[in-house]
Amino acid sequence: MDLLQLKYFQEVAKHQHLTKAAQELNVSQPALSKMISKLEQRLGYQLFDRTGRQIRLNNLGEAYLKIVENVFLELQKGEKELAFLTEKQNELISVAVTIPTILPQLLGGFLEHRPKARFRQYQAFADRMKTQLETGEIDVGISTFPIEGNNIEWYPIIEEEVLLAVPLSHPLAERKSIYLHEVENDPFIVMPPGYGFRQMTENFCAEAGFYPDFAFEGDETGVTYELVEKGLGIAFSPSMIRSQRLSSLKLAELNIIEPKCTRSVGLIWHKERTQTKTAQEFIAYTIEFLEKAKTSFEKQ
Repeated sequence: MDLLQLKYFQEVAKHQHLTKAAQELNVSQPALSKMISKLEQRLGYQLFDRTGRQIRLNNLGEAYLKIVENVFLELQKGEKELAFLTEKQNELISVAVTIPTILPQLLGGFLEHRPKARFRQYQAFADRMKTQLETGEIDVGISTFPIEGNNIEWYPIIEEEVLLAVPLSHPLAERKSIYLHEVENDPFIVMPPGYGFRQMTENFCAEAGFYPDFAFEGDETGVTYELVEKGLGIAFSPSMIRSQRLSSLKLAELNIIEPKCTRSVGLIWHKERTQTKTAQEFIAYTIEFLEKAKTSFEKQ
């Protein structure tokens, strides 16, 4: 179906005058007359009665006009629906995180700024996050490990200190700081293999000259420190977790003199992929959010 033919027919039917319709459409009268004739030839019947220079819709033309008007109405409805869906899609942000504990405060603050925004959230390992970025499954990632790759931008924001959480019954609980090798015989509570927290635990212990004894593996951060509180083991305690999840638990947190135990927190995104305005605003907001968190940690 030639929509231009239908539009020309609609205008001629509206004016029932070729010259006026041609002026409205900004085409020559012969070209318009030829277009209407082609439409009638394709349909196999006449839509207008012609008497000299007069042109009027006949019964078939009136019936066809209703059909054509419905076609354009449906097209307009379709365009509005697509515009709505596009707007809705543009408000969707897909984000992957290795530290989900920060999300309630982060997302809550952003939604106050951009109430129409919608989120699709993943908890992902570093390797998985990299793949999600490369395939376009996510717009941005919040990671505790630098992620490198072609066209991947790593933007580090926080270098946070990692302490050691021990139960109050632990022999070293009264100390303010320790050397990590002093707990080489203690059972550790960790995340399963693949998690950044697990890799961090293994790396720190390796720097101290030992491989940790894993007493418990679980993927829920809150449970990890509840188990520490119960005396079932010890665990590393990054600042961002400590400030939000451990305030109500009865346990001791020790500074680690050696080795230096810190981790980076930053954003990653795809450099070559065009971000929606909402995603751009979320990235800027997250950077500001983490910068403020960094200042807060430094004052503690």
